[in-house]
Amino acid sequence: MPISPGDLAYLGKVSLDDYMRNTPVDQIGVEHPLLKKLMSKRKLFLGAKQNVVVNVRKSYDSNFAWAYGEAAVNFNTRQTTDQAAFPWRRAVDAFRISYDTLFGNGIKVREGERGAYKLEQSEKVQLVNLIDEQMESFRLGFFEKLDLELHRDGTSSTDAVTGLDGLIATAPATGVVGGLDRATATYWRNNAVTAIASGTAGALADAMELQWRKCIRNGGSPDFILAGSAFIDAYRKTITITQNAESGTAKRIDAATGTGTETGLFFKGVPIVWDPNFETLDALDSPTIPWEKRCYFLNTKFIDLRDDDMDIVTPVRPHNVLSLFQMINLRLALVLKRSNAHSVLAIA
Repeated sequence: MPISPGDLAYLGKVSLDDYMRNTPVDQIGVEHPLLKKLMSKRKLFLGAKQNVVVNVRKSYDSNFAWAYGEAAVNFNTRQTTDQAAFPWRRAVDAFRISYDTLFGNGIKVREGERGAYKLEQSEKVQLVNLIDEQMESFRLGFFEKLDLELHRDGTSSTDAVTGLDGLIATAPATGVVGGLDRATATYWRNNAVTAIASGTAGALADAMELQWRKCIRNGGSPDFILAGSAFIDAYRKTITITQNAESGTAKRIDAATGTGTETGLFFKGVPIVWDPNFETLDALDSPTIPWEKRCYFLNTKFIDLRDDDMDIVTPVRPHNVLSLFQMINLRLALVLKRSNAHSVLAIA
């Protein structure tokens, strides 16, 4: 038996809802560590004219002084905050399945109201299998592209969100971030050090120690460390592992550390996570400072992924196209609440 366009559209929508809205964080996969971390702490925003706005404390404007007797006390007018505005952007993805493709899989679509036709069991299996494959590919592709864009600086498109490379910059003394000019707003600069001579004994560890202290001074310890392959290899070579063997037992040696993106390496007790997408970004953008040579100290208290939740849309098909259409909309912004609580490091 055939299926009506209305029933087909409804099935497509509820299937997409199941795949996209109800995707647990763990299902994003360990190959997208930045996206996984951001989505674990994502916050909803309920609409904004064009920006997600946060108040930023730029100074205390303290008028502290010593006084004695009848010495006059000075009073000042204080302006201790500024506003950082991050434009939200809309991420979209869409696909269609032609009725001929469905027919080739044993499902015939005929015009009629919902409930007008009833599928045989074998047709139900065929339809579910086809929809499942389309939805799984759709989900994986959407998250893969979203993760890449959350790394980039927002210049790939006029409608792109500003990502990690724009917010935590390798050259933090220039550029406008959230509407604030870093050339004059020195409090709005992240910490950065590049061209670290990792081949010099102690240079890499010393640079990491210095950047860590700068981050702590401005908001507490980083809780998420993300790094590329070259940086991780350089750091691994600075570590001396002492091996203790128990008498009377066979000794087992494993030259590797960690599993998957978990490198088994730590700094100040925080795991150093390998981001496989750094290699992809180097191929896409060919940056002056390669991603593979970078390491990010991030304090996730001061960087948020804000979004309005996924909107699943089933557009009405054009009168002259016989296909099922499915689309997803996601409005989002990556919001930086404090710049100098983060750092980016890069080896030469």
